[in-house]
Parts: sequence; structure tokens; C-alpha cells
Amino acid sequence: MEQPEPLPCTVVGKEEEELLKRAFFSWAEFSRFFDKWCQQRLVMFSVKNSTRVARSPWAGVPPLYRLVHVLKYSYVLLVCKDVRSPNQPTEWSCQPSCPAFITLKLSPLRDRLVVSECQLTHSHPACPRGFAYHFRPGHLLANACLPVRMTNQISKQFVAPDDVRRLLSYCKGPDHGVLDALHVLEGLFRTDPEAKVKLVFVEDQAMVETVFFLTSRTRALLRRFPRILLVDRLPALQGALDLLAVLCVDGAGRARQAACCVARPGTPSLLRFVLVSLLQSAPDVKGRVRCLTAGPEVAAQLRAVRQLLPCARVQICRAQGLETLFSKAQELGGASREDPGLWPLLCRLAGASSYAAYTEALAELRAQGPDAFVKYFDHNWAPRHDMWVRFRAYEASRDLDACALVRGHRRRLLSRLSPSHSVAQCLRDLVAMQWADAAGEAASEG
Repeated sequence: MEQPEPLPCTVVGKEEEELLKRAFFSWAEFSRFFDKWCQQRLVMFSVKNSTRVARSPWAGVPPLYRLVHVLKYSYVLLVCKDVRSPNQPTEWSCQPSCPAFITLKLSPLRDRLVVSECQLTHSHPACPRGFAYHFRPGHLLANACLPVRMTNQISKQFVAPDDVRRLLSYCKGPDHGVLDALHVLEGLFRTDPEAKVKLVFVEDQAMVETVFFLTSRTRALLRRFPRILLVDRLPALQGALDLLAVLCVDGAGRARQAACCVARPGTPSLLRFVLVSLLQSAPDVKGRVRCLTAGPEVAAQLRAVRQLLPCARVQICRAQGLETLFSKAQELGGASREDPGLWPLLCRLAGASSYAAYTEALAELRAQGPDAFVKYFDHNWAPRHDMWVRFRAYEASRDLDACALVRGHRRRLLSRLSPSHSVAQCLRDLVAMQWADAAGEAASEG
């Protein structure tokens, strides 16, 4: 088979120029880019030398102290690996004579990684067969922490204490906070061996994407009080995480945390993932849930939610619905924070205590509201008024205010979370919150 020839010097020079202009705001971003870049050119590079950001003299100084685990390295030297081995494909043939290299360094502002030097002229032709055999997507991330084959295998499954210990035994370093997160889960299992934990890793990367967990205590609460479930979602918490908590309402009308999920921002279908995991942890509650109140994002997943909870009414938290509606009105150019009319009108709509009061407020909105917003409202919200208007609320006849319960939980949650960007620290705070609640209950019962 005829081998592809090395690229002409003019093409190489242009590629070098383009690479030298690149900047990356995380090691993960560079790794994903570099995977695609190598696949397009059928070349492989490996890390020859590196220096961690944590060892830098600026590691404790803003903005770097917040980016230690994000940027990971202040210096990386990548050298070409010649993978030509047509006769023995299982053999890794490394040719140290190839002069191709790429140097990645911390930028002068110390807030990103930049390509400072590169030499892309290879001393050998590309080898598609050798590349296909040896190349593994995410290898820069995997080499730094866990084997990708292991994270892919265990991802999206419930893990047992032995699984966590096995992952820890393979960890080579604290990259992406994986080691720290696993240590938190190890501590959780040590205290509560019956806890339920589901881990999701980014595909082909040793990076935690989502962690769902509930303790044996909160699972018992869920089984005891499954009738009304509330979802409190904090998107882009501290700018780096999505946090979703499922609450149950006890006999005294208090919101009690049943399960928690920490995820990277923008994780798709997070609500569905959490509900599936919740029902897998406590399958006997499936037919006993009578009402689920969540944020406006539930509308996009309505069919899936109703399949999961066939006996439950699905509602949108009115306070969150109002915020979404007013934000949309601002986006469409029909309202401002100083607008004296629209916000009170939306509040009247959401808080209507009867169908007559709702239709009266709706007629006023259609007569006075901005055309673009009214069109949006009629298409997206009016057909679902039974999900968010007060007179249709499941809890209205039970002297409960779901929105107030969610707000109270959120205040308590935010007061206990550390100002950290890491999955591990968020998990640590949530687990500590569980133990504090358990201790408080034990003291009050005693």
C-alpha cells in the first residue's frame, strides 16, 4: 500500500502559523481540539515533558488559583510518535529521530494555554494503519488520570464501594478533580455503605461529567413521603456546575432533600437522568408520586417525565416560570426592569385563584402586551396554563406553597456551599449537609 507523503513545506508553514495563534481555556479544551487535529493528519504525539500549574510560583495568585485544575499544566512538550509497524501491528514503534514537536505554555496573563512553539515537519510519511491501531481519543486526558477504557466502561452506572476503590487504585494524579471526587465518594460509602451513587464520565475522557447520589436516610425519606416531589435546579452554580436536588414533602409540610445531582453546565436531559436514577434507586415509589413540581425546563421533557411518573401531575414552579416569562419579554424587546405594567400583570396571571381571574388577566395581556411576547406566550405558555397557574396547583388545596418550599431549600443550600468551582468540593458540601441534617434530626428526636 502506498504511504501518504509528508505535507509540502508551504502547507506545513501555514499549519504552524495557525497553531501558533491558538489559545485554550482548559486542558480539556486543548485535548479535544488536539484529538481532532491529530485524526485529520494521521499523526500521533505524546507528552515528553510537562510542568503542573500547581507547582508554579503564581499558583496561589488570582486568576491562576481558580484555574489550577482547569488549566492543569503551565508547560507541556509534545513530541511525534512514529507508529509505522506494517508487519507487526501490535508493536509500538517509536522513532525518536522525528523532529516534529509542539510546545504549550501558560499565557502571559496566566488565564489560558497557548502554543508557543511548533515544528510540524515530520521525517516519515503518515501511516493510516498504524494510526488507526494505536490512536485512542482522549489519551491526553486519560494518561493524566484514568484509563479511558475504564471510565467508558463504568460510566452511567451505579457504583459500589469496591468500584470506587478500584478507580482510585488506577488514578495517576488529581487531574480534572477526579481523584478528589472519588475520595469524597469513598468517604460517603465508608459512612453509609448503602448509599446509591451513579457516575457519568465524559465519553473518551477521564473527566467526571455527572454525579447522582442519595443516602440510605434520604432514600427512606423518599419511600415514606413520595406523594409530592419538588425539583430545585441551580444552573451554572458558581459559574462552573449545574446542581439539581429532588425534595420530598414530609407529613409536617417541610421540604426534605431526597437526592442530589452535580453536573457540568449544559448537560442535556439532566432532569430525566435524575428521575431515572431516582426510580432505579427506589423503584417502589414510581406509582406513588402524585405531583412533580420543577422548573420551566420540564416542558421540553414532558413526555419522558410523564412516562417515568405516570400517576403524577407535572407542574412548573410559578416563581421560576415568572422569571422565565419576564426574561423572555426583555429578550423580545417588550419590557424593561423599569416597566411598571408587565411584571404585575404576569404576577396576576400566575397567581390567579380562579379560571375567571386568569382569563381576565390573559385578555389584558393580549390587549396591552408587546406583539412578539404575546405570540410567544400563546404558543408556549397558554396551552399549559394548568401547569403553572395557582388555581390549578396540586398543592393549593393542601395549604402548601411549593415555590416557597423550593426557595427555602435554595437559601439553605447556598448558605452551605463553598465558593468553589470543583465537582469534588460541591459533593463534599452536599454530603456534609446530609450528615448535618441527620445529626439535627437525631438530636431533636433524642
